[in-house]
Amino acid sequence: MSNPNGFRGFADFANTSGSTSAAVLAAARSKKQNSATPTDSKPSIIRASPIYSGSDQRLIVLFRKIGQKRDATTKIRALEELANSVFSPNQENDDYSRKEKIASLSHLVFLHETKLGYDNNPAVRAGSYKLLVAMKCHVPKAWNGFFTGEDGGESSIAGANTVGMAWATAKGDPSSEVARLASEFINQLSSGDSKQIPSSIQTAVLHYSKLILECKRASALQDVINPVSSASFHSNSGNTSGGKDKKKGAKPSVKESESSAAQAESEREEMEERYERLTLSVLIGLGFLVESQPETTTSQCYVSIEHFPESASITRLMQSSRASFRRESYNLVGRFCQFAPSLVLLSNTESTKITPLATIMPNLISGEKDSSNFVALLELVLSHLSVFRNNASKDGSTENPWNAMDAFAFVKALSKSLRKACYGSPATSWAQMILPIVASLPCNVDEEQQSPLVIVESLWEGRKSAINTFDASAIVSSVVECVTYLLLRRSNESKSLTSHSSMACGQLFLDCLSYFLNEATTSSLDDLCATISCDIARLDAASVDDGVNDRGIAHVKTFLWSESGMHKTLLTTRDRQTDLKLNRLMTKLIEIRNQNNNQHLCNIISSSRALFNAIIIHSDSRGNKSCTRDEVEILLGIIHICGAQTLFPIQKPTQTLNGIEQASLTIEEFCVNNIIRWILVHAQSEPLAIPADFNIAKHLLLSIQSSHQQKHVWETILRELIKSYCDVTTLATGFCAMTSDSDEKLVVELIRCHTLDQFAVELCDAFMDSFWRSHDLTYIDEKDNCSIEHPGDMCLFFRSCVGLPDCKSMLVSTSVINHWVDRCCDERFTEKLLMEDETGSNALLQTLLLLGSSNGKEVFSQNELSKLIIESWHKGGAVWEEIALKKYDLNVESSSDKYSLRNDFTSNATAYLHKTIRRKPSLDHAIMELTSQSWSKKAARLLNTSKTSGLEIVGIDLDLYKVYQKANEPSTAESLFLTLMYLLHDINDPGRCRELLLEKSRNLELFVYIQSTITSPSDPLLHSFDERTQKNRQLVEILGGNRELYIHAQEFTINCIDILAHSMKEPIANAQICRQMVTTLSYLVSLLFTAKWSEESSDDCILAEDIKEGDSLWYEKTDGVRIKAQVLKVHTDDFPNLYFTIREDSSSEERQTISRRLKRHSAAPSQTFLNENDTNSRELISRRLMDQLVKPFITNLNLDKHADISVQNELSAECINIIVSQIGLISVGIGSIRYELIQLQSSLERRLCEAIVDIDQNFGQVSSLIGLIGLMLGGLYTKNPPLGGNIGDLKISTDGIYLSLLDLYDEHSQFLKAKSGFHKNVTMWLAVTLCEVKDCDILVRLTDLLLILCDELLVDDAGSSILLLKCVVTFQASARSCLDYRCADSRNEQIIFEKITKSFVDISDTTKIWMDTYAAVLKHYMNVAPKILLYSANTFSESLICDCLKSVKKQWCAFQLLMVLAKENEPSEPHDDTILSPATQKQLLDWKSDLDEEEASDLEDDVKAKTNAIGFIMDRAMKEANLDIGRKENIFQCIDSKNCHLEFALKEIATLAVFRTVEVVPTLSKTWYNDDCPRYLQQQLMHFVENKVAPETLSRELERIKDATSFGEMTVTGSRLTREVIATYHQDECQLSVTVRVPPAFPLRNVEVDLGKTLGIAEKRWRRWSLNIMMMLNNQDGSILDALLLWKENVDKEFEGVEPCPVCYSVLCIKTHSMPNLQCKTCNNKFHSLCLHKWFQSSGKSNCVLCQQPWSGTKLV
Repeated sequence: MSNPNGFRGFADFANTSGSTSAAVLAAARSKKQNSATPTDSKPSIIRASPIYSGSDQRLIVLFRKIGQKRDATTKIRALEELANSVFSPNQENDDYSRKEKIASLSHLVFLHETKLGYDNNPAVRAGSYKLLVAMKCHVPKAWNGFFTGEDGGESSIAGANTVGMAWATAKGDPSSEVARLASEFINQLSSGDSKQIPSSIQTAVLHYSKLILECKRASALQDVINPVSSASFHSNSGNTSGGKDKKKGAKPSVKESESSAAQAESEREEMEERYERLTLSVLIGLGFLVESQPETTTSQCYVSIEHFPESASITRLMQSSRASFRRESYNLVGRFCQFAPSLVLLSNTESTKITPLATIMPNLISGEKDSSNFVALLELVLSHLSVFRNNASKDGSTENPWNAMDAFAFVKALSKSLRKACYGSPATSWAQMILPIVASLPCNVDEEQQSPLVIVESLWEGRKSAINTFDASAIVSSVVECVTYLLLRRSNESKSLTSHSSMACGQLFLDCLSYFLNEATTSSLDDLCATISCDIARLDAASVDDGVNDRGIAHVKTFLWSESGMHKTLLTTRDRQTDLKLNRLMTKLIEIRNQNNNQHLCNIISSSRALFNAIIIHSDSRGNKSCTRDEVEILLGIIHICGAQTLFPIQKPTQTLNGIEQASLTIEEFCVNNIIRWILVHAQSEPLAIPADFNIAKHLLLSIQSSHQQKHVWETILRELIKSYCDVTTLATGFCAMTSDSDEKLVVELIRCHTLDQFAVELCDAFMDSFWRSHDLTYIDEKDNCSIEHPGDMCLFFRSCVGLPDCKSMLVSTSVINHWVDRCCDERFTEKLLMEDETGSNALLQTLLLLGSSNGKEVFSQNELSKLIIESWHKGGAVWEEIALKKYDLNVESSSDKYSLRNDFTSNATAYLHKTIRRKPSLDHAIMELTSQSWSKKAARLLNTSKTSGLEIVGIDLDLYKVYQKANEPSTAESLFLTLMYLLHDINDPGRCRELLLEKSRNLELFVYIQSTITSPSDPLLHSFDERTQKNRQLVEILGGNRELYIHAQEFTINCIDILAHSMKEPIANAQICRQMVTTLSYLVSLLFTAKWSEESSDDCILAEDIKEGDSLWYEKTDGVRIKAQVLKVHTDDFPNLYFTIREDSSSEERQTISRRLKRHSAAPSQTFLNENDTNSRELISRRLMDQLVKPFITNLNLDKHADISVQNELSAECINIIVSQIGLISVGIGSIRYELIQLQSSLERRLCEAIVDIDQNFGQVSSLIGLIGLMLGGLYTKNPPLGGNIGDLKISTDGIYLSLLDLYDEHSQFLKAKSGFHKNVTMWLAVTLCEVKDCDILVRLTDLLLILCDELLVDDAGSSILLLKCVVTFQASARSCLDYRCADSRNEQIIFEKITKSFVDISDTTKIWMDTYAAVLKHYMNVAPKILLYSANTFSESLICDCLKSVKKQWCAFQLLMVLAKENEPSEPHDDTILSPATQKQLLDWKSDLDEEEASDLEDDVKAKTNAIGFIMDRAMKEANLDIGRKENIFQCIDSKNCHLEFALKEIATLAVFRTVEVVPTLSKTWYNDDCPRYLQQQLMHFVENKVAPETLSRELERIKDATSFGEMTVTGSRLTREVIATYHQDECQLSVTVRVPPAFPLRNVEVDLGKTLGIAEKRWRRWSLNIMMMLNNQDGSILDALLLWKENVDKEFEGVEPCPVCYSVLCIKTHSMPNLQCKTCNNKFHSLCLHKWFQSSGKSNCVLCQQPWSGTKLV
């Protein structure tokens, strides 16, 4: 069925006559539509309205904005408003009638078809489609009438153009959002069925496509879309003078003409853009329509559809000048070929079915030059050819397209494009399409030139034009496929190639192979290698087939596989890259052979053998007589392909007496000689070649017929490798490589031998000896370096010997395995192992454990496995965690065999731990710590496997600590503490730690014993309570802290009381253990209760010296509320009593405060774990203490007149201190604890006063009572209360006792001499009671008593002196609060302090508490009475300077005393820093007066250099300095008066010394750095200079430059970022500049000077200036300011006295920037040469400008 008005087929492609114009088409369409409309009565159809027919004013305004405005923003906003207000999804608030909405729909459809749908702004198009979709919900019936038709007929669709436009937009619009909305519109039309398109939509799409495609130009498209707009455009472009207000004939202005032209040009660009977009979208949409609705036997052919676009339109687009049109046209016609073949098969004649498309195909190919179009074009060619093949298969036709197509022209056109590599088109996309084209080409009759060969040769030539290596490889791969196809094509398919063409194909194949080997890059090898190897296999198989005589391979196989063919190609050139590619080729060939059931490649064998021989001979010619890795892998591939028997024996040339002869090399000789040599060489140079070496040996050995001979050769190889000390990594790698193939059993039998067993035993012994020595700290042998003769990866070797990791067969015998187990589990060495094997370096143990877990029953016995597991437990580390624990499920309880192993392990490990923890520890602390750490790690591993067990399983129980208490050995206590702490640390779970220690009541008692054991037994006078309980706190912290233990704290305390009471009741009580226990009791009570006097948490408080400006802290008000505040300033005017100015964050109020009010946290940390109101707990503990520890020992006290206080009495007094100061006296009344203690205290005081009366008879009793009362009030071993803490609670009146004691010392001074015990008890009592003394007379008399005590106690031990210092501190506090005492004579205090200071100077081993107490005394006198210190400072000044300042502990106190002395003896002239006597100074000045300045400077430099002062300073300072500091760290803090610390900041001072040295003497510092600085310090010093010295130095230089006032006409700028200083000198209108670049490491690196503008200055001169600047800065310690002033001085001298040129009146020439260089001989005036020549030219004569004499001048240099 023909269609005169539709698609006429591609027969019209040859006729390119003009088509109907757009206007005629539009008129014809209108006429046809009108004639198609029946005149009978039918329901009225809604039409698109050019005007809005509604009456709503808002809609009128919106549509006016949409239809009449040109700017896209207005349209978009109007469309959005229309969609949101009128057609919103929410229809509840609908204010518009249905009539208004229908009118809106009618007008919108018109606007969409004429403007909106074609708008170039995608947002406008998207808004229009979105509004069209939204309208369906509001007026569905009208909407369907518009776009689907009421009766489904075509004539009833009023919006057909909208539907067609939507289809094209949905498929081809460049905006994804527009395409999505258009697709949604189409889905609404088809009810969501995308597979079946209604005929109405199909008709609308075809009609719209035909309408658009008929437009040849953009203007024609504009005529079709909007004729009115088009007419206006043509009018504007044709007459630019038009305007309603212009008079007829008036000429337009230039501005109006330019504006009109610009507007017309803009409209043309928009029209062109619209034309291209619509045309492309229509082509794409039409293609999708054909694809989605293909032709079938039951459906109508597209050729019969009336509105299908005409063929001439598509022909025109295929030949368009626009590449995009051609590309989409190719795609469209290609889809025609696939889904609508009737369009392609249609012709003008009835007798033939050959498409006329073939007639223009050569022209399309030859005319296409755009690279992006070739893929689509070649796909079109293939689709076109496939149409006829499919058609022929259906109707049995034998005709093909070549009958109508000019094959010669096609081949010529395609060859031209292929030679150009399709003009840069990616070959990876089109190269694979050449083979089907070549296959479809007919062979020409002319034997010399056959079409397929021409195409292939052109393609081969096109590789040179490829844009990259990937494309070139793709082209070569396509050539290989085409050549192989041509050689293997049968004659019945097409006429076969001639012999000449076959030979050409064979040569092309070899050329491709040569290209692969020599030219192809590594990145593009894979695909090309796969293609070549596959085709080599195919050609090889075809060459041995007898039925190939009718193929091209028959003509070329002799040449292809001959020496001039494949041999020559493979052996032409050989290098590293070629070997790599040959290796890949061989690997691919092996894969192909394996896929073909190991069928040999017969024809390639000869070439492979020649290559094999060539590689062997070439390797022998090298110095090491070895092959490279690639060569070895090539040889291995050749052996795989050809077989070893085919390759051997090798004929190789050998030098003999008769010359070079051919010698035969057998397999055995090759293995023993070549293979061994290769392995040894590759082990050193190319380890990756080792697997190939051993694989070659394996294949060659297996090819030997005799198994005995195989074993003999293998043992020879192995023996020689061992003798050559081959590393074990090489052997292990070789074993793994040999056993990796399918023939594993044969290879294992081959490898197993006596030589390997013997070597495995020897290596095991050497390895274990080395391992034990490296992990045994007690083994010291400098000559033994623990090395092994055979280095390498031992783990890999051992595993390869037993067939791991793949559970392969073992290569060694069972006896070797048994020997390994015995050596690995040798108990002689396990005991000495202190360092664990953290990294798992015991490779032998790893191997045995892995072997046992995979194949344990067959290899090991139960006992051997248990030994291995316990050995791994000893070693720990990765061996235990990763292998033993996981592989044997030691932490899982089960009934399997592994459970019995677990039981054996648990029992053995428990026995070992119980035995070792009870051993006597080493006295060497380092060994003790290592032993404890080793034990704890093992115990932690055991506990982790037994989650339900407690500490008793590892040997930590109550009996252990009871035994310790009886032995009472300090080393044992330290060892137990370290052991327990390491164990808890290794468990690393506070919850698990608490569970182990506290889960049972017996464990609570154990915890108390542990606390008592770890309490320090040191002297309480020398060490504070916190120092003695430091270990206790560490234990509590590792258990989770105080908060986690408060539940058990009461039980802890009760247990401790019971244990202490039991110990004190024993006949012979251990005093030291009891004192430790009472200290422990005090610590446990502190966990339970908060003492009323307790100081705040140290974590919350902050020291005054630690507070810095800018810190953000919490300020505590008087009511306890804390607010956030910032420290603004640190005040030091009352140093060392610092105070601070802070600003509250909430109110911005500023105030001054002290450090006690500043806290770290927002709230005070809670220390009370039981409720403080819970008096029951306090009463319980207090009553228990009274009943068990106080009353039995102190209530009925019976003191001997001459005996000292007993341990029980002493500890009872300590317990009273705990009750009063830590627990508190809660209850009152008769019978309460408060009452009982007051009664007891009163009784003791009364007995004391009575005993003092008769001191001679009651001396011992008096001493004991004073000591007991002192312990009750202040304690010694327990936690000490603050001064006077217990006096008020016990209501003690001290005045009477004081008077009695003072009288006692006055009356019996001689009797009390040398009674140190008595004096110590008195001092203890004074230390806790002096604060309550308010009487001035008593205080004055007490100074006499303190003098006596100083004489008696300062010569005694350090503890007594500390006790005296505390007494002095207490005295100071009491004296400060007594106003009358301030007027008293301070002479005694001066003497007291002098005695204390003498003790400070003389004492050598000072403790922290001693120094802190002395510092407190010193601070008090510095604030109150500094003159008291003056006498001591003056007396001991020499010792303070020479000795104390060198001691880190004494530095601060000594410095403060010397400061007092210095302030008191300040010179009359504060600024006079002269340290020389006047006579010496006069002699030096007289001597210096005879020297000039230069000599003095040189002399100073000589002194500095020859004395090596800089070297001495730098050497000493660099050893102590901390140079690794950041840029922002302040190194000047150490000399700031605000930062006075107790410790002397040596590192900071040394760092500052380095800084000042480099800053002050940079040249000498640089010389020292280059010549004498140790190399390991150079990088640190360079980093320090870059971070600190250079930035600071440059900043100071820039500040000096900024403040300078002597620059005159010179301006100077500088930058810290660029590190450049630029000086600019202004002369006339010209500028001279110099740039000084300071390197980041200056002065260690030299500055650079750049004289950028040297206008008028001779080169030699400004080079000298540059050298002067660099010399000054780099070698003479000059500053940048000095250097710039020197440069300015030189420039000033240069221009000084120079008269300006009389012509230009400037010193420098404006153009050449030169100075006047021509001088008149008559008047001696100077001129610029350029100015003078211009004068001569303008005046027309050569006379002097001034004297007007004929010019006779000279040129100045």
